[in-house]
Amino acid sequence: MSASRPAFLTGAGLLGLASALLVGAQGPAPVAAREALPFAAGERIVMRLSYAKILAGRAWMSVQAAREGERDVLEFVSEARSQGFFAWLFHFRVNDRTVARWDPATGCALRIEKHLREGRAVRDQVVSFDPVTGVAEVSDPKIKATRFDVGACTLDILSAFFVTRVRGVADGHTLELPVFDNGKRYVLGVRLLERETLDLPAPLGRRVPTLVVEPQLVEGTGLFVKEQGARLKIWLTDDARRLPVRLRSKVAIGSVAADLESYEPGAR
Repeated sequence: MSASRPAFLTGAGLLGLASALLVGAQGPAPVAAREALPFAAGERIVMRLSYAKILAGRAWMSVQAAREGERDVLEFVSEARSQGFFAWLFHFRVNDRTVARWDPATGCALRIEKHLREGRAVRDQVVSFDPVTGVAEVSDPKIKATRFDVGACTLDILSAFFVTRVRGVADGHTLELPVFDNGKRYVLGVRLLERETLDLPAPLGRRVPTLVVEPQLVEGTGLFVKEQGARLKIWLTDDARRLPVRLRSKVAIGSVAADLESYEPGAR
């Protein structure tokens, strides 16, 4: 990592990092009813990103309704942009957008499309999943192969984050889930560290109980956190919504943070 480049800007942003690492319990599972989901179309989360306590940008995560053939599905949209004095100081601009399509009836990923603009780096990627055959088809100039056997119902990095919110994090267990990203398949896990009470923006309010969890690599090549020598902690509300409200990561140079700025629930 370059000493002159902020850590959160070396990838798809802190929320992208969290999405890649934070996973659910014992694999995807069908969702019997739409009411069982902790999110709905129309939900929108805004996070303030900071590096060494200085504003570095903002990230947005939203849920939208979509159709896949004859099925009602959901689209998860994640965006990150550099902002403020910090971006000006380092002359490093970020404008990332990722859209993932997920089937709530099966709990399986269907497609993910990334358009990443980080400094001079540009990456455009599309991955289509067949949940039944376990085949992922990849369109990405930086990946030679176009077809991968990834296993049935393997998730992309963004859908994995929302599946975590569906499944929850239990005491005393390391949770595991297969995730396919950038041409590689990983088994990732998450463990519960502690509980903490936070004061949060409206409509959440003061004294909100949260779960502090730490994503861990179960097997693979050391993607993200292990390579950067960082530990990532994520605060989720300790309720049925399991909203991400805070992220903290110590990296080689300084610290990276994301804090909830606003939340709009979806229509139910």
